[in-house]
Amino acid sequence: MSEFKGAKAFLMIPPSISRDKELLKKPKSIILMGEIISMLNVTGDFHMSNKTLANILDASVQSVNDWLNLLEQKGLIVREQITVPAKNPKSEKSKIILGRKIKAGPNLVKLSLLGWTSPLDEGSKAELSGVVKHTLHKYNNLIDHDNRTSNSSSGRRREEDPEREQIYKHFFQIARMNDGMKDKTTTPTYDEIKQLRSLLYRINIDTLNAVVSKFDMKMQWNMVNDPFAYLLKMLRDGLAIDKDSESWGK
Repeated sequence: MSEFKGAKAFLMIPPSISRDKELLKKPKSIILMGEIISMLNVTGDFHMSNKTLANILDASVQSVNDWLNLLEQKGLIVREQITVPAKNPKSEKSKIILGRKIKAGPNLVKLSLLGWTSPLDEGSKAELSGVVKHTLHKYNNLIDHDNRTSNSSSGRRREEDPEREQIYKHFFQIARMNDGMKDKTTTPTYDEIKQLRSLLYRINIDTLNAVVSKFDMKMQWNMVNDPFAYLLKMLRDGLAIDKDSESWGK
């Protein structure tokens, strides 16, 4: 795969970011956010250096760093250092910093949730149908097809089901067990959120409740390394079982 060197067609900037009052005072921070989201769509992480960003945005490296600080303060991004152990360490914790990578922050993840409203500045709300595109995957093709069918038949997005939404919240509560067990933050990817939201409304309620019970048991016994990947696999299996049952019943 060739190195991603920035968006070529257009930047993806959610309305609640482009209309954020604080970011509008530094408009290139909004463009920078668009560059980051576009790369996250392709790679999952953002690796472009501050120097490269400065060239793209016709700005100084210090300005880019200031904008990144602002975006991180607003919870839109999270920066992580890329390090390796030092060759002749003075201590066991000695490391060499190779660079940094950027991931989606908690507020950006919220923006990608289907049907959620997420005000980033007081008095501003933007309903989003998703920030990030699907990857080319057989399950996503099924999801896209079902979404197009339901949207064209109803003319609008289906109404939320309180019972299913409660199950959705429960999934996150169960997944969070992983945080304490493995001392890390359990955060789904954009694609995982998209798939989870779609599967939530395609599976029978009884099947969803069965998945909740199994997921809860597996997490309590610390048997899952990647909670959301495992959850999606169970949901896909549940959907397949539901469809088989329907075909046999007809």
